[in-house]
Amino acid sequence: AVVSTQSTGSVETATKIKAVDNQIEQNKNRGKHAELTYMEVKQSNSDTKLYESVGRMFVLETQDVILEQLKDRAAKSRDTIQKLESQKGYLNKNLKESENALRELVETKKTAVAK
Repeated sequence: AVVSTQSTGSVETATKIKAVDNQIEQNKNRGKHAELTYMEVKQSNSDTKLYESVGRMFVLETQDVILEQLKDRAAKSRDTIQKLESQKGYLNKNLKESENALRELVETKKTAVAK
């Protein structure tokens, strides 16, 4: 019963790590998209009409506003990635501790059976 509880904890932690990896990848893609869009918008003429998508409509915005929003979006992605990386480190540490505890438990069971 104790072994199954330990292994269940390991499986849950591994699943959480995969979820965090997926979130990191999504945030990397969002940040990259914002950075690439920023570079393209910056290259456009200042008199070019730029529209921001708001729900199901588009709002005319100045180039400066769009560039600022893109900078913010890229920065938020970087911050989120840092937080997720630290969370992933914590989960990896928990996973290793859980695996070690499971190994020790199996070893004590083997020694008890051998005696």
